[in-house]
Amino acid sequence: MLQLNTLLALASLASAAAVEPRQTASQVVKLSSIENVAARSNGQILATNMNSANLYTIDPEKKTSATAVVVTGASGLSGIGEYLPDVFAVIGGKGIYKVDFTGASPKSSLIKTITEANNLNGLAVFDNSTVLVADAGKGTVYKFDVNTGAYSSVLTDATMAPSGGIPFGIDGIKYRDGVVWYTNIFKNSFHKVVVDKVTAKATGAFTTLWTNLMGDDLCFGPNGKIYVATNGKNSLVEVDPTAAKPAAASVGSVTGSTSCAFGRTEKDKNVAYVGAGAGVFAVTIKA
Repeated sequence: MLQLNTLLALASLASAAAVEPRQTASQVVKLSSIENVAARSNGQILATNMNSANLYTIDPEKKTSATAVVVTGASGLSGIGEYLPDVFAVIGGKGIYKVDFTGASPKSSLIKTITEANNLNGLAVFDNSTVLVADAGKGTVYKFDVNTGAYSSVLTDATMAPSGGIPFGIDGIKYRDGVVWYTNIFKNSFHKVVVDKVTAKATGAFTTLWTNLMGDDLCFGPNGKIYVATNGKNSLVEVDPTAAKPAAASVGSVTGSTSCAFGRTEKDKNVAYVGAGAGVFAVTIKA
């Protein structure tokens, strides 16, 4: 969402929640306009940029970055998720691509284009053959089969609807244990909905958790908490999903934070890697 900086900055002024950062994040690598991040089991971090077809790989120990693969056919990349070991689904424009790291070298291929999509952004893994894709321009979520390319709209609600000058609505999205969690960036809101574990269609009410803090993408922590990048509010916040009234508590200061993913090795399992305007940063989450 970094090409929307001006509108995001204006929208963040209307965000009333006061979140004081516990720590300033440390920069892992300098890269421009990181949109989304994902962690591999080998310790590497993957990063996307909506203005580039390069999928970057980052070594957080050496603090180096390189292009892992160029996703041919995409002009830019956004949401990313691992649906099989070392196999990722990546949004590139209106297309959903497969990026496979299981061979001698990574390979990318187009699975299918969602032709009627308006502005695809967030992606959540639903199971090992299905992802959920958020269309920020339409305010809807598609259920997408990564094996066949079959897809359908399964979730649409006013809380996902676009607003603002772009317009842009539902942004970050993640799924776990029958619940879809998502943000609406220009409405400064965070939501959840219980869904059927097979169809991904809503079986409960669309619930709003807050309406006063900008939220971009999000991730699950090893402690069961949810972490939300706040973009124009320049922070990473922690949310306890089991709380009666979940609230945001800042755990780190990251300018223009867009996304997050936790490390997957023993050394960094408590480290949130945060995508941002100036690169990828690390926030250590203390117990």
